Amino acid sequence: MYDGLCLINFYAPSGTARRHERKTFCNSGLPYLLPATHSEIILAGGFNCVVSNSDCTVQRNYSRALASVVHGFKLTDVWEATPSRNVYTHYTPKEFQK
Repeated sequence: MYDGLCLINFYAPSGTARRHERKTFCNSGLPYLLPATHSEIILAGGFNCVVSNSDCTVQRNYSRALASVVHGFKLTDVWEATPSRNVYTHYTPKEFQK
């Protein structure tokens, strides 16, 4: 943390088999890393899940645990701040879905 700015970059466990690990991290580890006092927070990295089903194309990978952290700490998804967006940061064509 530097002068009221907190930057956290993490890579959450990926894949369906590690969904429980990702949930545990979002429920326990991530809140521990976030400051209890008010500061500007930049939370970045590989979430490997979404907080809105509108962020998915085919496979729904919604995380209630991450959504709870985002809403609880009053974080804003800068990607959502551009309402006219119609692209994704990662896209897997349907033929590659299992």
